[in-house]
Amino acid sequence: MEIQQLPTELLLSLPQYLHNIEDFTNLSSTCRTFRRVCSDASPNTILRLAAASSRVFFRPDPHFLIAATVRQVGDWALLSHENTEHLRRQIQGGVYSLLHLCVDKAGLTMDDIRRLHASRFSLINPIADMIDRCAGPQFVSTPDFWDGGVSNPATVSLEPTRALFQIIIYGELFAPTLQAFLEPDRALPRFDQEFRLDFIKYCIPDSMCRSYTGLTVLEVGPYAGTKNELMPQKESDQVGLDYLLTCRTWREAWERVRLAIGPNFDDVPRQIMWENVVQIQGLAGLEMLRPGGLELWRSRLEEMRKSIENLPVEKRPKECRYGSSGRYYCWESPDMAAEITVTLAPYWGET
Repeated sequence: MEIQQLPTELLLSLPQYLHNIEDFTNLSSTCRTFRRVCSDASPNTILRLAAASSRVFFRPDPHFLIAATVRQVGDWALLSHENTEHLRRQIQGGVYSLLHLCVDKAGLTMDDIRRLHASRFSLINPIADMIDRCAGPQFVSTPDFWDGGVSNPATVSLEPTRALFQIIIYGELFAPTLQAFLEPDRALPRFDQEFRLDFIKYCIPDSMCRSYTGLTVLEVGPYAGTKNELMPQKESDQVGLDYLLTCRTWREAWERVRLAIGPNFDDVPRQIMWENVVQIQGLAGLEMLRPGGLELWRSRLEEMRKSIENLPVEKRPKECRYGSSGRYYCWESPDMAAEITVTLAPYWGET
């Protein structure tokens, strides 16, 4: 008996026994029977096989696949307090721990994978190059760097593509929380600022991220061991992102998007929401920075801006202060730059 003549239920189970996504695509191209078998594979099976090939086909590993699936995990986590705490524990284990939960709870289709790889050329590579020029190796290699070659020279160590995916993951995970603030009457579930700070602490680890008054960094995940022993290439990710998110080139790029929709708000809470609702939209949101991409988002941005404009004073996000003097603060609503400032307070001398 040829393998193609096996009972249908056995054939359909074959993808579950493959090692990685390369085996899956090879099997799919063998014959029409196996192509049909692979076309019926579950999204979770495909994601599991993709994760097994993450270091080869889905770089940066593990950020690429997390970015592709973490919104599904976030939606699952918001279904209950127990789910939220489960996600928090996985986040505290670091990015590979988060990927394991994504593989357990989410899924991808082959069409999803094709779209993701297409986005590498249309979105990811161009924006990563922009980041490189803002705060990466291209930036620090500018001639006369410390003598007027750039407007704001600083000691920055940032890997552009990984930094971009850290921003994307933050958006994919917390954009629904920002939407919950835009629609307060619906009482949508959301992640609070302590949860978001956990994400910054453990999934964007930094040797300068340490416990101080009001903020605790557990010796787990990337901080397990002594003296915050991190992988060398991740020792200054928060410092690098802090520089990037506040540098003029990055801020002005997003400001052009906002001003094309409407003017800035006079009060700080609504302006903070407006800035973040534009920037925190995950992978697809990067379209706004590409030629012609703003028009794809115009109607959605106008609707979100109107929601912010109509937000009653008592429903606007409030500050959450940290440190012995309360000098460092973020907001009840998502604000990645402010949250990184909070987690990096020891970098500026907070104890």
